[in-house]
This record gives sequence, C-alpha cells and structure tokens, in this order.
Amino acid sequence: MRDRRPRRTDMTQHSSNVAGAVAEIARAVMVLLVPLALWRLAFPLTEWAALALLPLAVAIWMGIYRPLRDRRRAELAVVILPGARLGRWLTGRMGARLNATLATLVSLPVLAWQALAAPAPVLGLLGAVCLLAGLLSMGVTGVLGRGLSPPYARLAGHRIACATAALMALAPLVWINWAVIPVHHDITSLGLSEAMAATLDALPGRESWPREVMGAFAALDAGKLWLAAQYRDAVWVGLLFSLDAALVVFVTARAMVAVQDFTRHAVEQVPA
Repeated sequence: MRDRRPRRTDMTQHSSNVAGAVAEIARAVMVLLVPLALWRLAFPLTEWAALALLPLAVAIWMGIYRPLRDRRRAELAVVILPGARLGRWLTGRMGARLNATLATLVSLPVLAWQALAAPAPVLGLLGAVCLLAGLLSMGVTGVLGRGLSPPYARLAGHRIACATAALMALAPLVWINWAVIPVHHDITSLGLSEAMAATLDALPGRESWPREVMGAFAALDAGKLWLAAQYRDAVWVGLLFSLDAALVVFVTARAMVAVQDFTRHAVEQVPA
C-alpha cells in the first residue's frame, strides 16, 4: 500500500505556511491601522492625538533601517578585510539611519492626512494596497532568496513589492479621485486662495500644531480640486492627479512593507 505520510506532511507544512503568512499580514495591518485610527478619532479633540502616531513612526523607521543596514553590512563584509580598523567606522548605520529618517518624515504626514481626510473609496483602495504589498513582499523575497543572500533578497523583495503594488493601484486611485469623488461646482466661484482658506476653516479641532501640519495638506488638496474644477479637460490636470496618487500609493505600500518587516523581526525576537 502506498505510503501517504509524505503527502500529509507536505499538506501540513503548506497549511502552516499559509497560516503564518496570514498572521504576519494581520499583525502588520494592525500595527499600521490602529495608530492611524486613534489619530483620526482624537484629532478633533486634542493636539496630543499626534502621540498615537509615535508607535507607527517607530515601526516604519525600524522597518526601513534594518534592511538597509543589513544590506550595507553584507557589502562591507566583502570589501573590508577582517580586523581592519576601517571596519570600526564603516558600519552601514549612518546611511541607513538617514534614509529611514527621511522616509519616515515623508510617510507619516502623508498617512496621517489620508487617515484624516480620505473618503471611503480611497481608504478601501489603500487597504487593498497594504494587503497586496504585504503578500508581494513575502512572495518576491522568497523567490529571490533562492539565488541571493538574505540581506539582498530582503531589500530587493521590499522594493519590488512596493513598486508593483503602487503601480497596480495607481490607475484605480486616479480614476476614483477623478470620476468618483465629486468636485463641488461652487468652488469655481471662488479664487484659489479663497478655496484653500475655506478648506482650512473646515478642518476639525482647535488651533494646534498638528492642525497646522494637516492644514498644509488640506490647502494642497483644495488647490488640486480647484484646478480640476477650472480646467477639467486639460491633460496636465490629469497628470497632477496622477502624481498625487503615485505619492499616496507608494508611501502606503512602503509603510506596509516596513511595518511588516518590523513586526516579523519583533516576533522572531520573542522566546518560544
């Protein structure tokens, strides 16, 4: 009689891999969405709402810093001779810290504004971007890991996943912004500065520094909608919407992949 144990073992392993992937995606989504949800709820009430974003900032920063540092260390291990004094100075940390800091400073305000002001169709699409980026990151990294060392496979997998997820979501987001989200026609009766001022006045909450930061994004959005209402048939207006959407989807995908790397590393550090 044929032995079915290997097949059962393979099926068990496959189920375990699927369960692990689902758990990893779920952890990353929670770490990404919970701070943003708390921020959205607390923003009209207090300027301390910004504290809700600190855990997310740490997760994004660490999730970008570690892969960059590890890739750089792998390069330096080949270039610098063992025991050389130069190795004490060239550790790969400085460049990784700078890149992680810049990426976090860009990502966090963009995510905060989307969480605060994006309509439901946009939020739904960005949620799909998170899931897609997370799945692609695991899949691409696994494939690249068959031929590349872990630091290179990890970073390349992150970048490919982010770019692919962003490109796939770009056209739907442009279409939603252009065709689904209504542009109030009374905006055409206002000047550009008046439209921006009206949008700033509509922001919830009292005067505070988070409201000032979000006010900059509100003014930019108001300017974009004013231009769309004034020059709806112009090709360059579509390009403006495309650039704005490209920034949003790429930042969302990058943040998801970074948070996913952070949560994976955190789980691996927990003793079994």
